[in-house]
Amino acid sequence: LWITGFSISNPKGEFHFLDVDTCIMDTVDERTSGSIAWPNEVTSVPNQWHSNEFDSPSSHLTDTNGHNDTIRENNKMYRQKLDDALLVTDGFLVPGKDKGGLYVVRNPGNKDLEWAISLTGSAPVPERAVGGAKERDGMDNWFYHRAVWVDLTGDGRLSILTARAKRPSILKSNGGDTSPQEDLQNRQTDGQLVWLERPKPHSYDKTTGTPLNDDGTVFDPYSTRHTPWKVRVLDVGPDVMFSVADLDTTDNSVEVITSQFFGKKVSLHSIERGPEPKVTFRRILDDKCGAAFSSVLADLDVGNLSFSGKHVVIDSGSTIETLKPGDTFSHLLVTSHENASSESKSQNSRESTEMKTAHSAPSNELDSSAIDLKVGNDTDISTFSSTSNSAEDPKIDGGSLFAYRVPSRTKDAWKTDPWTRSVIATGFRVKGQLGNMINPGAPGFCYTFYPTKDGPRLNDDGRRSRPLIGIAGDCAEAAYILRPIDGERDNNAIHPDESTKYALMCDIDCGATVGSIGVSYDDFSFVEQQSGYAKIYIPCFEKDKVLVFAMGSVDNDEKNDDDDDGW
Repeated sequence: LWITGFSISNPKGEFHFLDVDTCIMDTVDERTSGSIAWPNEVTSVPNQWHSNEFDSPSSHLTDTNGHNDTIRENNKMYRQKLDDALLVTDGFLVPGKDKGGLYVVRNPGNKDLEWAISLTGSAPVPERAVGGAKERDGMDNWFYHRAVWVDLTGDGRLSILTARAKRPSILKSNGGDTSPQEDLQNRQTDGQLVWLERPKPHSYDKTTGTPLNDDGTVFDPYSTRHTPWKVRVLDVGPDVMFSVADLDTTDNSVEVITSQFFGKKVSLHSIERGPEPKVTFRRILDDKCGAAFSSVLADLDVGNLSFSGKHVVIDSGSTIETLKPGDTFSHLLVTSHENASSESKSQNSRESTEMKTAHSAPSNELDSSAIDLKVGNDTDISTFSSTSNSAEDPKIDGGSLFAYRVPSRTKDAWKTDPWTRSVIATGFRVKGQLGNMINPGAPGFCYTFYPTKDGPRLNDDGRRSRPLIGIAGDCAEAAYILRPIDGERDNNAIHPDESTKYALMCDIDCGATVGSIGVSYDDFSFVEQQSGYAKIYIPCFEKDKVLVFAMGSVDNDEKNDDDDDGW
């Protein structure tokens, strides 16, 4: 388990790792933490196949964000190998932390061999117009939240696709017309969808297929002679999170679905693969969603798509890989990260900062009216089954979780038809404190996962069960688990999407910022537990703690109609 942290006052980033078998915890070398001041998402580094003669088949379906798993390709299965390395995104909008970058950390945790390599570099490079934007890497303060490995050239090279943003200093005077927080929210932010091209070997050894440099030495794409990597700006707008899909498996393009946090919209960008990848189609899916944050692909239709074509996952957009490359999906999950204060909902102060849990399992389906479920002591979160084509919903209150159904009426419906938006949950509110005064908001990232490592189970009607949804509350100082509910179709609802009906299963009040959630199915240490069930890891930022919860089956004498899954 890798854990990252950061601080405005500390010039170094924090990297900790935990062996879940032994509970032994350690950290990276100071050289690494000193070079990466604000680490964001951390993923593994796939072992690259180089030679066409010796590699596995190359296509966009071999793209992965580095997890050890099988890759589907032409109905064959391949095992993706990993390097002993991490890909780290770095930077944030605050002064002193806004010059971020992308780093590969080799041999992390090895005090003798660990080394951090910057792929974005720091030396100024000439400006170059690309995709309607000017590329000026090294001279502007870009920060990065997410990066994935993807073959955009069609030759098998796993390059890096990422989004980046920059923002004027928040210390700039606002002239006294607005508050500092309002001034921060209103400032223009630049966002770019960029591609870092993986270097090519000069040649290959004819016997072993080993990639070589022009002088005959072994080729290493992360060596100083090949870094920083070339940066190409593909499009403007994307700034923070995104997912990657293939919405038309008959063409040579991949689709990037982005949550524009500063741009406050959800957008789609189709990239044609080739020696010079380029965006050939783009559209705005929703411009009334607020500060969009997560962009996660999910299969909420349990595989029962009405259209025979397939929308295929390349990268699900989540650090919890419930959907693997090659899987199909039905919905896009997006969180709206809003700065709605809990004090505006309730004037009652919190009675305690201790972690609390509450369970709710309503037996009836939700109608278009909200069912209020208490979270902590002063925040209401509501779950809905309401759906809208106009992206306008009067029930939205504070931060929210949205689900967008991928149009499937025809082969090209994703290009022309509305991506109908459903509100799964709303009412997430910020619990203000000194530690989260810089651009606070709630909720944070969302995830899908199943209670056990076996994944979905078959219902009595032969359909596969839908996944649970986990939500990191961020400045709401809580984590939430939602469970799917089933019932009779509501014929009075407008454009009902039964797949998005969820109820609050539990909330965990942490009394600290919850920036993310981790899920694993490995046994945690020597603690008594049921093997094969999900272990949920919840970081409590200001408390310097990580809480671990284990799921398990329900005793037979405790079951009721709503607990037939053992949830």
